[in-house]
Amino acid sequence: PYTRGSKAWFEDSEECWVRATLVQRTDDETLGIGRLVFTRDDATAASTSAAGILQENDGSLDDLARQVARGSRLTGGRLSSTQRVGARYVVDIAFGELAEAGDALLPPLSNPAMLDGAADLTTLSYLHEAAVLHNLRRRYEQRQIYTYSGVVLVALNPFAAVDAYSGEWMARYAGGRGGEAPHVFAIAENAYRGMGEGRQNQTIVVYGESGSGKTTSAKYIMRYFAQAHQGGGAEQLSAVEAQMLATNPVFEAFGNARTTRNDNSSRFGKFLDIQFDRRAAPRIVGGRIRTFLLERSRVAYQAATERNYHVFYQLLAGASDALRGELELGQGDARQAWQAFHYTRQGGAGSGEVAGVDDGAEFGETCRALDTVGVDAQQRNDIWRVLAGILHLGNVSFGGGEAAGAHVDAAAEGAFATAARLLGVDAARLRQWLTRRQIVTRHDRILAKVARAQAVVIRDSVAKFLYARLFDWLLGPVNASLGGAADAQAAFVGVLDIYGFEHFAANSFEQFCINYANEKLQQHFNHHVFKLEQDEYRREQLASWTFVDFRDNQPCIDLIEGRMGILALLDEESRLEQGSDRSFAEKLYRQYSGAGGAGGSGGGDADASAYFCKPRFSNTAFTVRHYAHDVTYEAEGFLEKNKDAVPDEVRRLLGDSSFGFVAALAAQDAAAGGRRAPTLGGVFKRSLGGLLATLGETAMHYIRCIKPNAAQAAWQFSAPLVLAQLRACGVLETIRISKAGYPSRVPMRTFNERYAVVLGSSAAAAASTSTDDDERALCQQILDCCLPDATQYQVGLTKVFLRAGQWAVMEKRRSLVFERSALVIQTYARRVLVQRAFARMRAAAVCIQRAWRSLQFARACEARRRARAVRVIEEWWVHVQQERRVRAACCVQALVRGYLARCLVQRLRVERERRQEAERAERAEWERRQAVERAESQRLAEEAARAEQQAVSQLEQAESQPEQNTRHRFPATILLDAEPDEPAAYDEYMAQ
Repeated sequence: PYTRGSKAWFEDSEECWVRATLVQRTDDETLGIGRLVFTRDDATAASTSAAGILQENDGSLDDLARQVARGSRLTGGRLSSTQRVGARYVVDIAFGELAEAGDALLPPLSNPAMLDGAADLTTLSYLHEAAVLHNLRRRYEQRQIYTYSGVVLVALNPFAAVDAYSGEWMARYAGGRGGEAPHVFAIAENAYRGMGEGRQNQTIVVYGESGSGKTTSAKYIMRYFAQAHQGGGAEQLSAVEAQMLATNPVFEAFGNARTTRNDNSSRFGKFLDIQFDRRAAPRIVGGRIRTFLLERSRVAYQAATERNYHVFYQLLAGASDALRGELELGQGDARQAWQAFHYTRQGGAGSGEVAGVDDGAEFGETCRALDTVGVDAQQRNDIWRVLAGILHLGNVSFGGGEAAGAHVDAAAEGAFATAARLLGVDAARLRQWLTRRQIVTRHDRILAKVARAQAVVIRDSVAKFLYARLFDWLLGPVNASLGGAADAQAAFVGVLDIYGFEHFAANSFEQFCINYANEKLQQHFNHHVFKLEQDEYRREQLASWTFVDFRDNQPCIDLIEGRMGILALLDEESRLEQGSDRSFAEKLYRQYSGAGGAGGSGGGDADASAYFCKPRFSNTAFTVRHYAHDVTYEAEGFLEKNKDAVPDEVRRLLGDSSFGFVAALAAQDAAAGGRRAPTLGGVFKRSLGGLLATLGETAMHYIRCIKPNAAQAAWQFSAPLVLAQLRACGVLETIRISKAGYPSRVPMRTFNERYAVVLGSSAAAAASTSTDDDERALCQQILDCCLPDATQYQVGLTKVFLRAGQWAVMEKRRSLVFERSALVIQTYARRVLVQRAFARMRAAAVCIQRAWRSLQFARACEARRRARAVRVIEEWWVHVQQERRVRAACCVQALVRGYLARCLVQRLRVERERRQEAERAERAEWERRQAVERAESQRLAEEAARAEQQAVSQLEQAESQPEQNTRHRFPATILLDAEPDEPAAYDEYMAQ
């Protein structure tokens, strides 16, 4: 199968597995070695060539021998090796080692493209974890969250709303009409039909790690049973649905909490058996719920970013003002009330709030659900009072030293008094038994002081005791509301919602019990899968088959629950007065000292010792090699959690409480206990044994929920996280079991119709009309032709069984036939296509020519019409333009003449005004000059008058002296006649 173009898988540190294509193969028979060069499918185009890895002379004898010898030195003498260079993988193979080690030296092959996204993992031709991981990723990318893995339904949490659970989807699967499409409703329908038609009780196991969607899957199963097959009226359907589904918010509030991995993690296991009557179409008549292993330590302690159980935060955020006042929960901001209590704030800042969750609204929903399941208003108030008492008890702090003993701090007296009042106990007695302990001797009883740390332990044990009893008490009204008539409860379908395998940085008693339960369930699952495989082989009457033994984890279970197992030693140490976690760990080391990591020979069972290991750098931890992963547990806290006991004095104090509800809870525990208080490990072991006994009497269905990414982001796939869960949940073990047998199973008729082509066209035509005997003979002929090795297949009564990888061989043979046929078909098809293309081309050419000539004639006519139209338009246009120019000229001339006339008038007006202004100025100047001249004339006249007077006087004198003045006499008339003529002077001036 490793030919050019084949695809194989290689391990990768980030994606776990990556696919690569074989681009070059070099074999040397003389040296007995070969080289395969692969390129990653996600590499760039420049990387897809083999150049750079193998040059032209790389395949030569000397060069290949030299490189393989170098690989031999690097691998400690083994010639075969795999090297990575960039985006390429170079696989060197020694043929001799290949014959000894088999396909382990070669990279696992990829499945054919037709199998990508297969709905059932067991139908894959090559079954290995790389193919499984790739198939799940491909379906997840296609928004397909469900995939079958044999009898297991693998469900990947989408972390987004998916439209696959409506009434239409229920109707699609009701009555078995859903076909082979994987879905949680298909599992529920198979269980329903098996219970009704097969008359056998059924169980659906829903398991997975925190955040994988177990609780949601279980809710949808319950909803399917409540709605899909209920034939009654609307009232009856509503009542059945309410009774079944109302248990979910109740147990989510009291049993779920926020963890580092999930905001709504179930911290307990739940088994719900839905009871049906024995009619032809069974109807729900009731139900019963069993719970086990509630994480009690969470009541008193939460890690960073984690929360206590949801109900505490719901009460603090949603209680009415009257209830808050009665319970003294504070009157401030209800959303921040959790910060006032030690038991709700240990997660740190912001840990009390969950994004997208309104605790106040959730409190209302929890109240309505409690009312639906039969818890009346008075009982609900009693529950809130007990929860408030636990919260106030957690605020009680202690002081004191080792010598003086512990005492209640003065600052905590208010919280202490409130806790005593709410719990209805005597405050003095409560104070005494929180800070004292009673030692019973043969003859006397002694009161001893306790240290501060021990007082805190007693306080927390009281809180955990009350909450655990309250949680157990809830089962009473819930089961009473679900219970049907005794004579009608003849059959049931159980839904087991259980935590998956857990492996944290620090693992304690809770993880130990959870992983112990998963070990038991995995063993039960393996036996169930083997039984189904064997039943199908017998039903098909295979001629001969041997089944490979599966990996039995019974030694690991013996290590945990055996006569001298971990639980037995833990119970023994818990009963000792001076028992401690360190001495418990030392007992384990001594008992299983023959295990890896500890020397010497111990007394433990050899098989069990192989599953135990002592860590190198710790004296209080131990490692158990579980089927899924090696887990190291810290022994610190094991004894306290296993005993989980409240001092007898405190128990009696609670039993004497004036608050009847608390007294009833304490009495419930007293009635359950015997002479010796059972340990939590023993109780869990017995409840787990009863659960497995119930499962053993029912037909099993499995749903494995997978958490695809740690960030809870929608539609994101983290390959390392998914692969770790597949290894831990048994899905890969199922595939390994199937791979050991005949994983590929095809109905005989389907096989013949698909692969008869390898025998010729006549055989393919006969495959669809053959009888049963003919089908079997035809099937055998096909197998003989394609698979010469008869050990690689078996022919049953109705199916053909193929070993792993043989389906890919059949597909390749079929592809070769189709490729050869395709060449012949292509030859004739291309000729026909060319002929048809030529005929179409010729017809098209004639059509185009006719259309073109018609178009050319139409264009010529159009051109002549346009030319004539142009001439007409030009003539009309010239005429119009001429008229327009004349009108425009006239208009312009009129405007210009008017403008010029106005300008002339304006200029004349201005000139006239200017001339008038000049005339006025000249007139004024003339008048001024006239005035000057008149003044001058007047002066001259005056002077003339004076001169005349002088002349007269002189004349008079001359007359008196005539002879002396004759020469200077001036006649007066001469001077008077000298005045100018005024009009004549003005005219002369204007003429100038």
